[in-house]
Amino acid sequence: MSSPRRRDVRAWLLPCLLAGPLAAQSEAGSDAQLPDVECLRLMRKARIAELTSRPTEEVAWLNQAREECNEPVTPLVALLTFHQRVGLPEAEVRDVRRELVAALDDPAGATPGVLSHIARAADAEESVLRAALGLVERRLAEDDAEDRARFLRLSAVLNERLGRPEEALSLLYELRILEPGNEIVNHLLLRSLEAGGRWSEAADLLAELTASGGPYVRSRFVRALARAGRLEEAQRELELLGQEWNDEGGQARLAFSAVVLSAAWNLRDAGKIEEAESLFRRASEFAPPESWAATEADRALVNLYGTTEERAALREEARRRFEQEADGATLLNEGARLLSAGEPVKALDLFRRASEELGHLEAVWYNLGFAAYRAERWEEAAEALDRAAQLNPERVENAFFSGLALVELERWEEAIPRLLRTLELDPARRLAHYNLWVCYKSLGREAEAAAHRAAYDASR
Repeated sequence: MSSPRRRDVRAWLLPCLLAGPLAAQSEAGSDAQLPDVECLRLMRKARIAELTSRPTEEVAWLNQAREECNEPVTPLVALLTFHQRVGLPEAEVRDVRRELVAALDDPAGATPGVLSHIARAADAEESVLRAALGLVERRLAEDDAEDRARFLRLSAVLNERLGRPEEALSLLYELRILEPGNEIVNHLLLRSLEAGGRWSEAADLLAELTASGGPYVRSRFVRALARAGRLEEAQRELELLGQEWNDEGGQARLAFSAVVLSAAWNLRDAGKIEEAESLFRRASEFAPPESWAATEADRALVNLYGTTEERAALREEARRRFEQEADGATLLNEGARLLSAGEPVKALDLFRRASEELGHLEAVWYNLGFAAYRAERWEEAAEALDRAAQLNPERVENAFFSGLALVELERWEEAIPRLLRTLELDPARRLAHYNLWVCYKSLGREAEAAAHRAAYDASR
């Protein structure tokens, strides 16, 4: 007879030792087959190998589980997760994905927990997402489908991941009827409405949530009303917020000013120039003196609505202030602002000064290199971007723009490894193929040039 400890082994192993997809298996509520004890043992060994940084053993245990588990989806999903973290040969990855799609075609292929893991995995491949959606839809089609709300939620997430926003939205509305008070459902529906630019519907939903949602929901309500063009309602809500927050001190005034600024920018983006100006002025009056909100509101009023002389005076003031500035982070932030505003030469000087204090940060060298590239200072761009790549070899732009700068300098041999590294990090970066064609062609290496020109043409 089994002891209580022995009988509890699966309940204990699942949540405590097996993070990720297998842990979710304990949430059974379908006909999906749960992993047996032997499968749990193998997955537990793989998990321990992961936690102790032994990837060779980890992948060996996962492959054994892939062969022996009575429930194949869990080890296959774990192998894809391992691939994203450590890497596997591409041929093996294709095999794993093919097996996973086939396993998901089985009605008992996965529990809701594993399907949820797949639906939310940022690196899930489209064929896997489609297979998971097919399984979810079959479960929903069953007359006696259990846990319909959960499968509706999964279907909505998968449809959204597959670029089918209207289908996802329809499912979320149906789900809200089943679970009207579910905060997760409301959040998913609101996010979907906002992503689709359906601001009036988002405002209607937020109107229902404001009573119990607190200041954050109410401020989001104001932004949605402004985006929807429902200006009188937005102004009325702003007045109510202003009356409440005006009596609560500086932090409340700052929070309110942030809401007003957000609404002002939304109106400005929608072409409602005069309405936006009135809100910028409201934010300027309401924001605590010397706060970031007061600065942003005042600068917006000058840059967007001021005279030519006022704008010139503001630029001169900023120039004088940053001539004396010594804080590296402040210089970095102002340099980024100037770069995004189309002033790379001015930004370059600030990034150089920031690098004296913050030379250990990749962001400094990346911004310095990109500003130099935009200013057509190719030598400095390549050097700075190479420094950035040393600090963060995984950022594709470091390799790419360094390679482009060297192409401009006609230093073909030096540009080639950087452009090849770009394709390692981002195989879809078609301009890397074009510039490799230029490099190899210039060096007389016709076969390699032809291969990259063909790859460039094929990616159009």
